[in-house]
Amino acid sequence: MSERWKQERRKDQFYKLAKERGYRSRSAFKLLQAVRKYRFMKRGDKVVDLGAAPGGWLQVSRQIVGKEGFVLGVDTEPISELPWTNVKALVADVTSDSLSSVIINHMGSKVDVVISDVSPKISGAWDVDHTKQLYLAERSLEIAKAVLKRQGNFFVKVFHGPSLKEYRERLAEHFGMVRFVKPPASKQRSSEIYVIAMDYRG
Repeated sequence: MSERWKQERRKDQFYKLAKERGYRSRSAFKLLQAVRKYRFMKRGDKVVDLGAAPGGWLQVSRQIVGKEGFVLGVDTEPISELPWTNVKALVADVTSDSLSSVIINHMGSKVDVVISDVSPKISGAWDVDHTKQLYLAERSLEIAKAVLKRQGNFFVKVFHGPSLKEYRERLAEHFGMVRFVKPPASKQRSSEIYVIAMDYRG
């Protein structure tokens, strides 16, 4: 990490807020802002969080679903335990063909919401990073299609690029509403954007 990056992070209002409120990452606010606006997650929901480390989205999801819901985090890295019995994490890769079955076995049934903040290792080459991110978004979509209930919702990170329109069209084949979202907590200079897809047709 460069000294400049560290200085910018210290000035970042959402980084400061995350520290103050006990969230494990500033990205917690991206999910919080999106849910407040589009209401795709609610109390009592079963939620799967792909790319969940270090756990900021798990914290927000538990805050929303309450003790009546259940949240399962998935990441290739271990996630430190959180203080709720209805939040669990498993070490797994979204590229694994068996992951959908593993998720359903853990959850006991299909789920209400799939969220995905999975990212590749950034190379700095825009076209390469776009392609890698879209592949992970595609894998996240395949998992969502396998584990979501009818009328379930999906929220996924993508990067701007030429293949984004085609990805949106694929989502529209399976969901009643598809929309691009740039939460205020997303850095404006970043190429990241999120797609919200609601009302899964099954």
